[in-house]
Amino acid sequence: MPASVLYAFYLASSWLWCIGAFLPVLLLRDYGWASLVVFTLANVVGAAAFGWVMNRKRQQAFLVTNRPMLKLFSQVTVAFQLFFVAWLSALLGWWLLLVMLVLIGLFYRADRVIAGVAVGVFLLSLVLFGSYLLTEPPLPVTALQTGWWHTLLPLVLGFALSPYLDLTFHRALEQSPNPRLSFTLGFGVFFLCLLVFVFFYSADLARLVAEVSLNWQVLWPVVAFIVLQTAFTVALHLKEMQRLQQASWLARLWPWGLYLLLLILLLEPLADWALPWIDLSLTEGLYKGFLFFYGLAFPLYLLLGKKPGRFWITLLLATPAYGLGFLVGGDFLFLLSLSMAWIAVILLLTFRDTLFNTP
Repeated sequence: MPASVLYAFYLASSWLWCIGAFLPVLLLRDYGWASLVVFTLANVVGAAAFGWVMNRKRQQAFLVTNRPMLKLFSQVTVAFQLFFVAWLSALLGWWLLLVMLVLIGLFYRADRVIAGVAVGVFLLSLVLFGSYLLTEPPLPVTALQTGWWHTLLPLVLGFALSPYLDLTFHRALEQSPNPRLSFTLGFGVFFLCLLVFVFFYSADLARLVAEVSLNWQVLWPVVAFIVLQTAFTVALHLKEMQRLQQASWLARLWPWGLYLLLLILLLEPLADWALPWIDLSLTEGLYKGFLFFYGLAFPLYLLLGKKPGRFWITLLLATPAYGLGFLVGGDFLFLLSLSMAWIAVILLLTFRDTLFNTP
């Protein structure tokens, strides 16, 4: 199989993690079909565009200039995947987390043939999709909810820009003989197929996290798919972080062991605990908290990182409105649009300063 096609499979599975595997569930439940459509288009087009916008010459300068933020992106991504599977483990059994850790180890050791392994991960995901469809699952409710339009710009902002900080994208760009083919095929075809699976299981997974009793025989392909994909993503990011930092394996891994221990101690007694004053579980609140990085912090860094003072002021002032709009929703959804308006004003001022060479 041509290397460019192998890296298309690599990209599809490296990008299908606990955002692609679960955020559509929340979008359909809370906002309706329009948010899901924009999520899908922004995700596919934004990720595929990386292969057309970024070239190897531009990449070299980007990797040097943004090294700390690239590392932070991978650290947050690993932490996010581990949290999400720990959340599922608190609901279904802690053996699930152990399975994930075993898979991470296997994928990590397979680095030399990882593009070929990605083909297997994708094909196994399709087998799980087929197994799930045999159960004749119910389709999710897709009716539009009040205020859905406030979610559209934040979705576009996050998925248009966050891919540029993903080290697995940069790895594919370096290794693929034809990056444009890899990114276009990987996201326009393979990744999109995986998102279709997510759409079909949205109703069942929403009931699981709401702690509604479900038949394990129905749900196991979904859980297996999520654990498989998140483990693959974690292994890739751990390997990329190893390339960035020269440290012993113990120095690299002990913080993650401590983090997992804290997750277990937190989620075992509090997985079903509700946050006070808002209709939201602690676990869903933490999940949405991670999304803050990809939806706001990382994109703002890419837009304003060359002006650190302006970046931090914009981030600090946008965060309360963005947080209330996304975490609480309902009557506070309009605050998402307010945060986008604030960002637009700062970007216009930055453009004006650049255009007229003012300090």
